[in-house]
Amino acid sequence: MRFCFVLALLTATTVMAADRTTMDLLSLGRMSEAINVLMTRDDAESLSLLSRAYYATERWDDAVRCGERAVLLQPEVASYHLWLAREYGEKAASSNPLTAAGVARKAKNEFERAVQLDPANVQARVDLAQYYTEAPAIMGGGLDKAREQASRVAANDPAESHLMLSRIAEKEKQYAEAEGQLRQAVSQSKNPASYWLELAQFYRRRGRLDDMQNAIQTAVALPNKSAETYFDAANELYQGGRAFPAAVEYLQKYLASGQLVEDAPVFRAHYLLGAIYQKMGRNAAAVTEYQASLSLASGFDRARKALNHLQ
Repeated sequence: MRFCFVLALLTATTVMAADRTTMDLLSLGRMSEAINVLMTRDDAESLSLLSRAYYATERWDDAVRCGERAVLLQPEVASYHLWLAREYGEKAASSNPLTAAGVARKAKNEFERAVQLDPANVQARVDLAQYYTEAPAIMGGGLDKAREQASRVAANDPAESHLMLSRIAEKEKQYAEAEGQLRQAVSQSKNPASYWLELAQFYRRRGRLDDMQNAIQTAVALPNKSAETYFDAANELYQGGRAFPAAVEYLQKYLASGQLVEDAPVFRAHYLLGAIYQKMGRNAAAVTEYQASLSLASGFDRARKALNHLQ
């Protein structure tokens, strides 16, 4: 009996180590390697991780297929439902109008199930509130529903609650209120860099590009910020068409930081560098970055199309 127990423990430890290795691959942005490893497995955790790798590379159908299987195998795990909801959401956004509504409703159901299974999960509530904010009533959206989610989050994470309320105000075209809510998020957060970047994004959408740039500079000047701040700052500058040399510098700092995360995968950092270099007219440098992106994520069609355009 003791031998069986030790064997089971060793097996469990081996699986945990393998999953840790796979998580490291996702964090490092080495999506091709992660996919090759995970495709050989058929357990719920591996399928969910595989769906996330496909999600990162914008392979929405593959992401949904694997996410659905993970949920089917272990329907009580909230994080599986949350990732499947996100995958449905992206698939809906890229679908034709005849099928998009049905896929969007699936996203709503999965967001709601994630919150039901893990009511303390702030990110699940934030994502659900964003769905309620953006979706029309016919697809289950509603600003009152979004406000309810913000009120549920307020006690434990006031900054995220203000972010949710800002999105609602912006949807209602109450732009001064939206800006004020974001500034409250900044003031109430222990790590305000991400909220400064949310404010920068808001300014970009409103065409206030000088304010956008000032908010970005404030974010990157803060002490104790995450390295991901550099990635997000560079992306905002690229989207706003401003300060491309600074954006390049930020991405290089992120890549050299040793603090790489799944939300800012390395292959996307290289792709973004390529896109910025291309805007600057540095096509040879852009080609190098697109190639670097594809070396890590061979299924990332956006980088492949950009590379083919230059070659």
